[in-house]
Amino acid sequence: MSVKMTINESKRYSVSAEQIWKLCGAPGEIENWLPAVEKSWMEGDVRYAELAGGAGQARERVTEHDDAGHYYVYDYLDGPLVLKSFSSRFAVVPTADGGSEILWTAEFAADNESEGTELAGAVTGMYQGGLENIAEVLGSVQS
Repeated sequence: MSVKMTINESKRYSVSAEQIWKLCGAPGEIENWLPAVEKSWMEGDVRYAELAGGAGQARERVTEHDDAGHYYVYDYLDGPLVLKSFSSRFAVVPTADGGSEILWTAEFAADNESEGTELAGAVTGMYQGGLENIAEVLGSVQS
Protein backbone atom coordinates (compact mmCIF):
# COMPACT_ATOMS: atom_id res chain seq x y z
CA MET A 1 0.00 0.00 0.00
CA SER A 2 1.43 3.37 -0.98
CA VAL A 3 1.69 6.43 1.23
CA LYS A 4 0.70 9.89 -0.06
CA MET A 5 3.22 12.65 0.70
CA THR A 6 2.76 16.43 0.45
CA ILE A 7 5.42 19.14 0.34
CA ASN A 8 4.64 22.83 0.88
CA GLU A 9 7.49 25.33 0.67
CA SER A 10 7.13 29.10 0.47
CA LYS A 11 9.20 32.24 0.76
CA ARG A 12 8.41 35.94 0.73
CA TYR A 13 10.38 38.48 -1.30
CA SER A 14 10.53 42.26 -1.37
CA VAL A 15 10.34 42.35 -5.18
CA SER A 16 7.16 42.17 -7.26
CA ALA A 17 5.61 38.97 -8.60
CA GLU A 18 6.42 40.23 -12.11
CA GLN A 19 10.14 40.49 -11.26
CA ILE A 20 10.17 36.98 -9.82
CA TRP A 21 8.25 35.63 -12.81
CA LYS A 22 10.71 37.24 -15.23
CA LEU A 23 13.43 35.08 -13.64
CA CYS A 24 11.42 31.94 -12.86
CA GLY A 25 8.52 31.83 -15.31
CA ALA A 26 10.21 29.89 -18.10
CA PRO A 27 10.17 26.21 -17.03
CA GLY A 28 13.07 25.37 -19.34
CA GLU A 29 15.40 27.93 -17.74
CA ILE A 30 15.52 26.70 -14.14
CA GLU A 31 19.31 26.46 -14.19
CA ASN A 32 19.24 30.27 -13.86
CA TRP A 33 17.99 30.03 -10.27
CA LEU A 34 17.87 26.41 -9.04
CA PRO A 35 21.32 25.36 -7.72
CA ALA A 36 20.51 21.63 -8.05
CA VAL A 37 20.27 22.02 -11.85
CA GLU A 38 23.30 22.68 -14.08
CA LYS A 39 21.46 22.74 -17.41
CA SER A 40 17.81 22.70 -18.43
CA TRP A 41 15.75 22.93 -21.62
CA MET A 42 12.33 22.17 -23.04
CA GLU A 43 11.39 19.79 -25.85
CA GLY A 44 7.70 20.32 -26.49
CA ASP A 45 6.02 20.11 -23.09
CA VAL A 46 8.86 18.06 -21.50
CA ARG A 47 11.50 19.77 -19.38
CA TYR A 48 14.94 18.19 -19.15
CA ALA A 49 17.15 18.99 -16.17
CA GLU A 50 20.80 17.94 -15.88
CA LEU A 51 21.35 17.73 -12.14
CA ALA A 52 24.42 19.17 -10.41
CA GLY A 53 27.36 17.00 -9.46
CA GLY A 54 26.64 14.36 -12.07
CA ALA A 55 23.49 13.23 -10.25
CA GLY A 56 21.76 12.43 -13.54
CA GLN A 57 19.00 13.81 -15.69
CA ALA A 58 15.36 14.34 -14.77
CA ARG A 59 12.43 14.67 -17.18
CA GLU A 60 9.23 16.47 -16.23
CA ARG A 61 6.09 17.20 -18.24
CA VAL A 62 4.74 20.72 -17.89
CA THR A 63 0.96 20.21 -17.81
CA GLU A 64 -0.08 23.82 -17.14
CA HIS A 65 1.72 27.12 -17.72
CA ASP A 66 0.01 30.46 -17.08
CA ASP A 67 2.15 33.59 -17.46
CA ALA A 68 -0.73 35.90 -16.47
CA GLY A 69 -1.39 33.84 -13.33
CA HIS A 70 2.34 33.40 -12.63
CA TYR A 71 2.29 29.62 -12.16
CA TYR A 72 3.07 26.32 -13.80
CA VAL A 73 2.38 22.68 -12.94
CA TYR A 74 4.61 19.77 -13.83
CA ASP A 75 4.73 16.00 -13.39
CA TYR A 76 7.95 14.07 -12.83
CA LEU A 77 8.42 11.49 -15.58
CA ASP A 78 11.75 9.92 -14.65
CA GLY A 79 15.17 10.62 -13.26
CA PRO A 80 17.45 9.75 -10.37
CA LEU A 81 14.75 9.97 -7.68
CA VAL A 82 12.23 7.13 -7.58
CA LEU A 83 9.13 9.33 -7.40
CA LYS A 84 5.67 7.92 -8.10
CA SER A 85 2.72 10.03 -9.18
CA PHE A 86 4.74 13.20 -8.53
CA SER A 87 3.01 16.47 -9.40
CA SER A 88 4.27 19.91 -8.45
CA ARG A 89 3.02 23.50 -8.71
CA PHE A 90 5.30 26.54 -8.76
CA ALA A 91 3.40 29.80 -8.23
CA VAL A 92 4.31 33.43 -7.56
CA VAL A 93 1.66 35.53 -5.84
CA PRO A 94 1.72 39.25 -5.06
CA THR A 95 1.61 40.34 -1.42
CA ALA A 96 -0.21 43.37 0.01
CA ASP A 97 3.07 45.22 0.65
CA GLY A 98 4.06 45.17 -3.04
CA GLY A 99 6.36 42.18 -2.67
CA SER A 100 5.62 38.61 -3.56
CA GLU A 101 5.60 35.06 -2.27
CA ILE A 102 6.53 31.84 -4.01
CA LEU A 103 4.36 28.84 -3.17
CA TRP A 104 6.01 25.61 -4.31
CA THR A 105 4.01 22.49 -3.59
CA ALA A 106 4.22 18.84 -4.54
CA GLU A 107 2.34 15.60 -4.00
CA PHE A 108 3.64 12.12 -4.63
CA ALA A 109 3.25 8.52 -3.57
CA ALA A 110 5.84 6.34 -1.85
CA ASP A 111 5.90 2.63 -1.10
CA ASN A 112 6.14 3.27 2.65
CA GLU A 113 6.51 6.04 5.22
CA SER A 114 10.30 5.68 5.48
CA GLU A 115 10.84 5.95 1.73
CA GLY A 116 8.38 8.85 1.55
CA THR A 117 10.16 10.76 4.29
CA GLU A 118 13.52 10.29 2.58
CA LEU A 119 12.20 11.41 -0.82
CA ALA A 120 10.34 14.35 0.72
CA GLY A 121 13.58 15.45 2.39
CA ALA A 122 15.44 15.38 -0.93
CA VAL A 123 12.74 17.37 -2.75
CA THR A 124 12.31 19.84 0.14
CA GLY A 125 16.05 20.50 0.18
CA MET A 126 16.04 21.19 -3.55
CA TYR A 127 13.04 23.53 -3.25
CA GLN A 128 14.52 25.42 -0.28
CA GLY A 129 17.83 25.83 -2.12
CA GLY A 130 15.99 27.32 -5.09
CA LEU A 131 13.91 29.69 -2.97
CA GLU A 132 17.02 30.96 -1.15
CA ASN A 133 18.95 31.38 -4.41
CA ILE A 134 16.15 33.39 -6.06
CA ALA A 135 16.63 36.07 -3.40
CA GLU A 136 20.38 36.12 -4.06
CA VAL A 137 19.99 36.28 -7.84
CA LEU A 138 17.50 39.17 -7.60
CA GLY A 139 19.20 40.90 -4.67
CA SER A 140 15.87 40.71 -2.84
CA VAL A 141 15.60 41.31 0.87
CA GLN A 142 13.10 38.82 2.23
CA SER A 143 10.48 40.00 4.67
